Amino acid sequence: MSDKVGKFNKRKRDTDGSSKPSKRVAIEDDKQIKVSVSDAGTWTPVIASTPGLAFPTSIHLKPYTKTRRNVSSKSGSIAAKELILHSSDHQKLDYTAQEEEAGGADTLLKHYVGVYDPETGKMEVMEARKMVVRGSVRAQQATVEDELSRDMRERRNILGQTFGTKKARKAIASVTENAISPDKSARNKDKPAKFDAATAAILSNMSETTKGMATRDELAQRVEDAKPRPKANKDAEHIQGVYTTEDLIGKDIMKALPIKVWQDAVKANKNLELSSQYVAFRLQKAGSSVEKLKILRYMFLLMQVLNSCRMNKGIRTLPRRDELKKLLDDIPENVLESIKRKFTEGGMITSFGTDLIRTHLCALACIVDNYEVNTFDLQEDLKLGTKEMSQYFMEIGAKIGVLGEVERKRLGLEKAAAAQRKIAKLRLPLEFPKVSFGRRK
Repeated sequence: MSDKVGKFNKRKRDTDGSSKPSKRVAIEDDKQIKVSVSDAGTWTPVIASTPGLAFPTSIHLKPYTKTRRNVSSKSGSIAAKELILHSSDHQKLDYTAQEEEAGGADTLLKHYVGVYDPETGKMEVMEARKMVVRGSVRAQQATVEDELSRDMRERRNILGQTFGTKKARKAIASVTENAISPDKSARNKDKPAKFDAATAAILSNMSETTKGMATRDELAQRVEDAKPRPKANKDAEHIQGVYTTEDLIGKDIMKALPIKVWQDAVKANKNLELSSQYVAFRLQKAGSSVEKLKILRYMFLLMQVLNSCRMNKGIRTLPRRDELKKLLDDIPENVLESIKRKFTEGGMITSFGTDLIRTHLCALACIVDNYEVNTFDLQEDLKLGTKEMSQYFMEIGAKIGVLGEVERKRLGLEKAAAAQRKIAKLRLPLEFPKVSFGRRK
C-alpha cells in the first residue's frame, strides 16, 4: 500500500510568475453616500407613462393646476394640488396627462426621483408625480361658413324648442322626425338631394323588396272590396244593372219567397199589420209588381231577424231556433238558412254583419222606390239617426239630397220636419266615399 502511494509526485510551483497571486489586491474603500430628502415645492418632477401611445418628443405639454378637495392644511404640494398636462400641438390629436385616479390599485404608492453627485457622494431625493399620458382625436370644429348659413327658419325652430309652448315644440319635433334627410333644410330646398353610398344601397334594396307591393290604387280597391256592402257592378251601362235581386237575394231564394197572402190583401185593399213602416207604406204601391212584393217580403224578414237579436257588447245573438221559426210564417226554412249563411257567424251577427244587412236593405229599397228613396221610413225601422242612415246609402254609391218643396207639401210636412228628411238617389256614375290614407308627408 505504501509502495503504491509513493509513485505519485507533487506538483511544483511555477517560477515564471505568469500565474495570478492567491491573495486579492487591496483597493480604496467606497465613499459613504449621504441621502437627503427635499421638500416638494410648487413644481415637482413628473414621471409619465404612455401606454399604447407613441408620444412625439416634439410635443410640448402645458401645465394646469387646481386645488384638491378635502385636503389637510399640513399636506404637501402634491397632495394639495392636482396637475394636468395638456397639448394641442398635434394636427389631429389632443394629448392629456393626468394623475392616477383615487381608489386605484396604486393610489397610496409614492414615487421619488433621486439625483446622485459622485464627487460629493450626496444623493438628493424628491417626491414626484406619477402621471399617464393619453391621446384623443380632436372633435372637428364647425366652419364659420356653416355657422353663418343658418337661416331664419332654423333659428326660429331653436327658439321654439327652447321657449315655445308644448304644442309648438311638438309641431317642430314632428317636422324634424319626418324629414327625408338630416341635410334637408330651408336653405337646401332648391338643391338636388345627395345620397352617400350607404343611403344608395338602402334605397336599392328597398326597390327590390317593394317591387311586389300593391300600389296606392290597388290598396284602395282592396279596402273598398272589404267594406260591408253589396258588390256593385261598376261596368253596368244602366242603373238597373248595378244592384240586381240575383246578387242581393239570390235566384233560388226569390223563387221560394211566398207573396200570395200579400197579393190577396192588396187586391182586397186590406191593410196588413206589419212592424215595418217602410214595408207597410209601400205594399199597396208595389202590389202590381211580383218582384217588388218579393223584395219587400225579404226585407221584412231581414228586419225581423235583426230586431229579434239580443245585443251584447256590439254583437247581436240570434234567438233560439224555435223562436226564429215563428218569424217565418209561410216562408220556407231554406230562406232563413240563406240569411244565416250570408250575414251571421256562429249564431251571432257582428257589427260587420249588421252593417252588411243595412247596406243590403238600402240597395233593395232603391230597387223598390225606383232608385230615389225617402230614407225616413227605413230610418225609423232600423232605429238610426238621419246622418247614420245617409251614410249607409252613401256606402252603396247613392247621392244624398234634401226633400223637395213639392214632396214636402204632398206629405204635409212643416219645413223644420222636412229638414230631417233626406232623399237618396242612385245614379250613374256611382260616387263612393273616398278611402283616406292620411295626409301626404
